[in-house]
Parts: sequence; structure tokens; C-alpha cells
Amino acid sequence: MENLIRSTIQTQRGVSLYDLRSLAQNEPGEFMRKIEEGAQSGQLKLTDIRDIKALWQALADVNVEVTMPDLSGAMRTITTSAFPIMTGNLVIAMINKGYNEIPKIGQELVMEIDDPKKVTTIAGMSTTDSKKDEVKEKEDFPEISASEEKVEIRHRKNGRKLTLTAETIQENEIANFILMVNDLTKFVYRRVERLTLERITDHYGSGTSPKEPYVYRPNGVGTALYSATANTPGARAPLGARIENNQYKDETDLENARMRLSGMKDDNGERIGAPDRSQTIILCPNALVGKISKTLNSQYVPGVRNEVSNWGPEGRFHIPVERLLSSPLMDDLSSTAWYYGDPKSQFIRKWKMRFEYVSLGMTTQAYLNAQIAAQYRIAYDVEVGARNYVSMIQNLAATTAPVDE
Repeated sequence: MENLIRSTIQTQRGVSLYDLRSLAQNEPGEFMRKIEEGAQSGQLKLTDIRDIKALWQALADVNVEVTMPDLSGAMRTITTSAFPIMTGNLVIAMINKGYNEIPKIGQELVMEIDDPKKVTTIAGMSTTDSKKDEVKEKEDFPEISASEEKVEIRHRKNGRKLTLTAETIQENEIANFILMVNDLTKFVYRRVERLTLERITDHYGSGTSPKEPYVYRPNGVGTALYSATANTPGARAPLGARIENNQYKDETDLENARMRLSGMKDDNGERIGAPDRSQTIILCPNALVGKISKTLNSQYVPGVRNEVSNWGPEGRFHIPVERLLSSPLMDDLSSTAWYYGDPKSQFIRKWKMRFEYVSLGMTTQAYLNAQIAAQYRIAYDVEVGARNYVSMIQNLAATTAPVDE
């Protein structure tokens, strides 16, 4: 037998269904290893299946042992049908492949952490000083004190399941099942992407009518992140983190955002300074990406003879075009608001539970009630929180915040 089971559910080539059944019956451990290895390597795919009815008939009544965690986290062994084990591995592999093919920018905007707690407390230590300019001879050196800013990041569980019915198997509707897996993949990963962008923009907390969920929770209190009011949400933002009437037209709007970010302060009331260009990101809807790209790619200021642009390829404030991030999902939130700053130093994406995949074979009750042959579930628990309010600037076309519908 080959090192990997290839096209075992095809009659044209590869191992026969009889051989597959025999392997599952006589060497269940080897069966599991080959299925997992083949699925993970891409040599065995859900799209390889031509006759799911024949595969069902070959494996449905063959039991294999698998290990899975219980509610306490301890691993336990259960016995289940070989059919959902094989198809489940192929579904997982297809979902993982789909993840890599779906355009997304969320991972470029956040720092990722894993924490199993429902509420994560992030303590940001910021130093304060007496600002003493000189220590005289025999004087004690002053001690730096620290004020502790605590913010909370909560959690948000979500997921979906997919059912393979007896009717689908009997009519060999494998093509429709594959389409359903594709749709499940796109739906789940887009939900995570949308959640991330909603939090980066504080779509609800800084919307026209501020409400939950807030991305910024100092001491657990939901607080609007973006505001044009002075010293809001705190004194470290002297003019706020929102610029009104800064609709993107040209490089002067970028300069407005840069200057606002440069005015942010630390606990001593001293300017932090704008982040390095290599850390700066411009986040915008698709409606603006062409216009901003034109600025970043233009060596000269449009309409001004021979004046080199500070934001063009040779300018001192130039931001590489690859750090201009955009998504159609941003247009759903606002087609005019855009953002400037260093989001990774401000936003944390916390995974209470990374993507979890579970497959379940036919049970007597499920089959009796609805002729369910197998079920597949993808679940996750993720939330995004802001650890500070001084690293990202929201720019509005007028004075009205994006509508939080």
C-alpha cells in the first residue's frame, strides 16, 4: 500500500474501498494516521470523493477509537464511525485551505494573544517622573513611579455547524456538500474579519449613538475610543483621537493625521511622537484606496510645479503602499472614514479559543429524528480590545460619526 491513501474513494486508481474498509477494521490506528496525513498534506481532498454513498456503505459501520477533550480539558477515548472521521478530516483540511485563500487584513492590525479567561485584564505600566533636570552632589536620585492603567478584553463565542443527511448520501450530492463547506469557510472567516474591523474602527462604541460593544474598556468601563473633544477619552489625547472635516483629498489630509498623532502624550505630559514609517498603517475603505495610493506613488505634489511630495516615494513621511490596507468590509462600516497610526501597538486580538473543528457520526436519535448521517462544526471565541488610545487617528469627512447600524 502507498504511504498515503490516495483517491481511495475513486474507482479509477488508488486503493479500493474494500482495502480502505479493511484497513479501518484491522488497523484503525494506521487508518487514522494515513487519513490525517493525507488530508494535512493535501494529497487527499474532499473533492477527490466521487461516490459518497459508496464511501458511506464502506465505512459507516466500522468503528475506530479517537481521543478528544472533555469539559475539564482531559483527553478521553471514544469509539465512533470511521466515516465521519475520514470526511471530517477532509472538511477540516478544506476549511484550512480556504482560510489561506480568503483576502483579509485583520492580522496586520492587531497583536494576537491566547488567553482562556472570559475577561482578560491588560495592565499597561506607564512611568511618571518628577522631571528633575539635575541631581546635585550627595542628593538622592529620585525614584521613577508607575501608574497602572488597566483595560479589559472580553470574549465572544461564535461558530456554525454543517449537516450531512442520509438523503444527500443516498443521492450522492457530494458537489452540493462541497459547496456548503466552501460557504461555511467563507462565512466564518469573514465574521472574524468583520469583528476585527468593527473593533479597530470602534464602530459601535464611537458611533453616532455610542453603545456596546466598546473596544476600549478602561477599568472595565465601556468608553468611546474616538472623539474630537479635547482630553477625550483621556488627557493623553489633548485634541482627541478623531479629526473632523478631514475627508481624504490629498497629502494635506495625511499631514493633519500625522500632526494629530504627534501630539499624543505620555503620563508626564510629554509628546510621544509619531510612530516610525515602518510601523505606520493607513486603513481605509475601498472607496478611498485608489486616491490614497495615488498620493503615496506620486513623486511630486499634484498641481504644484516641481515640488517633491513629502508623502511620495522619496518623501520623508512616505509610507510604503503595502502598508495601505483596505477591505470591502470597511465600506460597509463607512465609505469615507479612514484611519492613520500604529494599530498593533494599540489593539489586541484575544483568542479564548482558536478555531475548533469537530465531526460527529450518526447517532440513533439524530438519525431517527432527521436522518442525520454526520455533522461537522467549526467554533471559535475571539474578541479585540484597545490597550490605549494614543496610537490611532480616526478621520471623518464631516462631523458625523459612522452610523452604527
